[in-house]
Amino acid sequence: MKKIFYLLTLGILFPTLMHAQFAGSDEGKFTVIVTDGTYSTKNSPQRTPGNGKFQDPIRPLGMVDAIQAGAFLERPDYGKEGFLLIFCVNESIGGKQGTLFINGEEFKGVYRLIRQKMKINEEIPPGMTHYRLEGTVFFLGIS
Repeated sequence: MKKIFYLLTLGILFPTLMHAQFAGSDEGKFTVIVTDGTYSTKNSPQRTPGNGKFQDPIRPLGMVDAIQAGAFLERPDYGKEGFLLIFCVNESIGGKQGTLFINGEEFKGVYRLIRQKMKINEEIPPGMTHYRLEGTVFFLGIS
């Protein structure tokens, strides 16, 4: 009898807990979007493994040292290949801030094109600057 009670309780609570975990609340306005990486959200075709070798090491997201290719107040349409477009909340350029709207909420800050450094002592290419990730950052895309 206890087993049936536990199964019924779990059967009723599990969907509720899953909804709470992934749907969020109206107060927090938290959204989780699951996609296979295509804009049309179709299943990607299964492909046989290629014989090409990846050259770039996979770095942890906790690595905060980055190389910056550009900073903008308005969201750019194009970027440098291999760089991430991020939005850094509460930052400014010359006292001015750009805006980003997510789920109806407005954030003030700066758009930046960055990529993580391969090594701590990696040289910064000409025309680019050092940047250190801090605070709240939205990852918006990759070029």
